[in-house]
Parts: sequence; structure tokens; C-alpha cells
Amino acid sequence: MSEVLRTDSFFNESLVGLFGPAQIVKSHEASAGKSFLPRVHVVPYGTTEIPKKAPVIESNTADRYTAHGDILLLDGKGNGRVILSQTANSNTVLVTEQCDNLCKFCSQPPKTRDDSILFAFAAQALIAFNSQDFVGITGGEPLLNRALFLQFLDTLKRADCHTPLHLLTNGRAFHDLSFVKEFKDALHNRDLICGIPLYGTNSAIHDDLVGEPGAWSETIDGLINAGNHGLPIEIRVIPTKRNVEQLSSIVKLALESISSISSISIMNLEQEGWAKRHWDELYIPPYQYVKMLEQTLKLQHRYKIPIRLFNYPLCHLPQHLRQYACKSISDWKAIYEEECLSCSLKSDCGGFFVSQKHKWTNPTMRII
Repeated sequence: MSEVLRTDSFFNESLVGLFGPAQIVKSHEASAGKSFLPRVHVVPYGTTEIPKKAPVIESNTADRYTAHGDILLLDGKGNGRVILSQTANSNTVLVTEQCDNLCKFCSQPPKTRDDSILFAFAAQALIAFNSQDFVGITGGEPLLNRALFLQFLDTLKRADCHTPLHLLTNGRAFHDLSFVKEFKDALHNRDLICGIPLYGTNSAIHDDLVGEPGAWSETIDGLINAGNHGLPIEIRVIPTKRNVEQLSSIVKLALESISSISSISIMNLEQEGWAKRHWDELYIPPYQYVKMLEQTLKLQHRYKIPIRLFNYPLCHLPQHLRQYACKSISDWKAIYEEECLSCSLKSDCGGFFVSQKHKWTNPTMRII
């Protein structure tokens, strides 16, 4: 397989001691601009006129995969990761690694340490980046600390940052009607979409997959409350051996019971985090549930709500379903097999997760 489409992590000795978000500068002229964040100059290797002000990353790779104004998150040990990129196919900021679910397929297992500083880092990064495109807000569970999230929104408002947000949440916090009202008021007309997962038509399956008794009931209540208050909702479903037979029923339940649904996303499972230990228990190859996908996708014509397939390489889908597939894998973790290089559909295909590099779960099937 080839390397990831966009390298997003770098090490440089000049970054040692710097902690938190920083903004990339790519030229002397640009460095004259104003920024409240620390600046990191990025120049190609061999540049004769290196800025005197440290820190400076002299690297062809860093220069190739970054743009002026991108945001780095620095760990104090010399490592920097680009969290907001001008050239990325999508951008997401992490606000917490804590969660009140323990999903069997969680790609980023939760931690219990206090990481509230991540909200401050995220707010600083969003304000400095100042994008007009949607940026994802993810965790953990971003709404686990409700007060902190409302403060986060208020910080963006006071900084006159109007970046549209796509919030990934399990939706359980919205079962509290008073919080839904506070949340809606705190948006101040900001564009925001809530991506909320629903994994079953009953508590037995959903609660088993998310590892928390009572989660399904709170999620359903939260979806209804959020929808009734006009919050745009993207329903997310991950097909597994436990729920694949319910796939169309889950979508139908959502479309008939919940208001303000803007789209349905069916997500192919990623072999990362806790999904590795539960892989044999959960994973089902797409070719084994094509009929379920067909039944589910037909619902969009009845309910006039788009249904999309995420994280599916086109060679894993029959031809008549490829039109519903999105190039959804983030470019910093998307790769292609060597065979993909000569495929006529490569430009339309999202490729494979880098976490599944050389895994048997990802055989390519030539479709030229």
C-alpha cells in the first residue's frame, strides 16, 4: 500500500517546550500578519533565508503537507500534529477523551483523566483558523461536561468566530430538555449539525454495543428532544453482526420518529481501538449484507432524506450501490493498495483506513 494521502504529524527539536496550539507561517511576508497563537515557520530543506525567530521546521515533507495558517497542536516534547488544515478533505478538533459510553468498536477508547484544557485548545484553534467550512467537534463525548461545552460556544461567539460545526455526540445529554434549550440558545444562529449514532431498534442491541445500560432510552429521548427543537441531525449507523439484520428498521425508526433529520450515514467499521479485540464478534464484510443495504437505501426515496455510505472502498460494493458511497476517510488516515493505482474509479473512491494496512479484511477487487 502507499502512504497516507496527507502526512499530519511532525517532530522537530525547535518545537520542544512548546505546548498547545500554534499557527504555521510559510513566508516572511505572511509572518508580518497578526496572530494571537505562537507561530511555527515551515520552510523547505535547504532554504537559504531561514527566519531568525524560532521555532522553524526545515523539512520538505512538512512544507509539502502544510499551508500558511494551518494549526498545529504541540505536546511539549517536540511533536506537532496538524489539527486544522487548509488542504484537508475534512477537519476535526478533539475536545475530550472522556465518555459515558464504552462502545465495543470505539476507535479511540476513552480516558478518565481531566482533559478540560482540550476545550480551550479547540476554541483557540478554531478562532485562529477562522474557517467558513464545517469543522468536526469530537471526543470522547463532547457533551459529557455540559457547562464546559456551553462555555466553549460562548468563547467562539465572543471572538466573532462563526465557523460551522459538526458535533459528534451520543445524544444522551439531550434527554435533558432544559439542556436542549440552553444548547439551542447558545448557538446564536450558528450552523451546527449533530451526528448521533443509533445502533438498534431496541435497548438490548444498542446498549450492548455501546456498553452502557439505559443508553438507548436516553439517546432516543435526546434525538426526539433535539429534533423537536430544530437541531439538524445526522443519524449514524455502523453495521455489525449484532445489528445488521435491523439496518433498514433502525433507519425507518429514526425517519418516522425523529424531526429535523438532515441525513443518514451508514459507516463501515474501522479496525482500530477496541474494535480490534471485538473484531470477530462484530465485523461483517459488506458483500454479506448487500441486500440489507439495498433495502435501507430505498428508504431515501420514500422519506426524501439522503442516505450515504461512509468508509466503503468502491471495490467492496456492487456497481449499483457505488453512487451512494462518499470519500469519507480523512486524508491523514486514508491509503490505497498498489492495485488501486491503475483503477479507473480511484479518483471517486475514498480508499482504505491506514489502520487496516495489509489486513485480510481489505481485499481489493479489480473493477476497471
